[in-house]
Amino acid sequence: MNIYIYENNRALNLSPISLTRPSFDIRCGALTFIERLSILLPDENIHLCIRPELEDVTKETFPGHHVNPNHIKEGIWLLGNVLWGTEDISAIKTQKSTLFFSNNTLIAANLSKEAGQKWIESGGPILNDLKNDYARCDLNTPVVEFLWEAVALTKQQIEKDVQFFMEFSSPDSDAILINRENIFVHKSVIISKGAVIDASKGPVMIANDTIVKPLSYLEGPLYLGEKCIIEPMTQIKGGCSIGPVCRLGGEVNSVIIQGWTNKVHDGHLGDAYLGQWVNLGAGTVNSNLKNNYSDIDVMVNGTKINTGSKHIGCFIGDYVKTAIGTRLNTGTVIGTGSNIAFNGFPPKTIQPFSWCVGEKIRRNKWEAFIETAKIVKNRRGLDLSPAEEKLLLNIFEV
Repeated sequence: MNIYIYENNRALNLSPISLTRPSFDIRCGALTFIERLSILLPDENIHLCIRPELEDVTKETFPGHHVNPNHIKEGIWLLGNVLWGTEDISAIKTQKSTLFFSNNTLIAANLSKEAGQKWIESGGPILNDLKNDYARCDLNTPVVEFLWEAVALTKQQIEKDVQFFMEFSSPDSDAILINRENIFVHKSVIISKGAVIDASKGPVMIANDTIVKPLSYLEGPLYLGEKCIIEPMTQIKGGCSIGPVCRLGGEVNSVIIQGWTNKVHDGHLGDAYLGQWVNLGAGTVNSNLKNNYSDIDVMVNGTKINTGSKHIGCFIGDYVKTAIGTRLNTGTVIGTGSNIAFNGFPPKTIQPFSWCVGEKIRRNKWEAFIETAKIVKNRRGLDLSPAEEKLLLNIFEV
């Protein structure tokens, strides 16, 4: 069957993380949305419908899938930033010529070749929702519209994602293991003596080649991706999902990290979402609760959104760096490629490629940024591809 995983016209509500990747490549629970769909749909013909500026990068990231096809076939369409499960997908497959909604958001459709082709020719899901006289079905499937929702839903989603890690097993370790049967690790994981893993409040999953050093404390629900390093004395509390190749230290609580990011030193990071290639300087801390306990507002694409939550930290895009001792206020959003070395609290909304030093904010220099970005990736044995550089330049010029 043909499966069309698509972004809608609200994908940038997930900025700054969605500036550099499709909305379905964002993490919630132990997996990204598309990783979960790839497991649920292992034998299907998957097509990806995305913003044009992401096309080249997406083809590199997902070489086995068709990206922005022009010729559409009969199949089902799934909104990418949805926490899909087997039952809902099975129901969608069996109900032809039907549109599926969650809280009035179109999240799926079972379309004929003609209907799908007409939608694409009219601009597709990036520009408009599908409107016709098809049957309507309402689902209770969660849609992640904003980054703080991904953070809030990660605890319960990690519980559900355990099913995808059945090849992991309880560790053979001298560490202190609480509720051992709820701890799942790859056989290559190293957990040092003196570390504490507490799975009494939810499962702990640790992927291959990750190292947990002595005297660190890990609390579930928690997912640690492959090749991470957890430094001594680190506290990772429940509700965290950490992507691959990250180094963590200090206190981390209810945090998602996309991957390839360093938060090595002391300092609190809570109720936050970090992208890739981020480096937090020693002593960087963020606030996640206002002194008056009121709901926290976050600026999203120029619009102030009331999150309805009292616990909101920060949202940091790819290639951001903070200096030692940086302090971030509740609801801070830092755009891609920014450098923060500010006296006191920096502004709560920082545009991409901002150079925030002392008390001044100016434009980052493209040549200096791209040279550093290449060095950062080279240190990990990777190259910055022409497609990545083109996308970053596009964000810089906008």
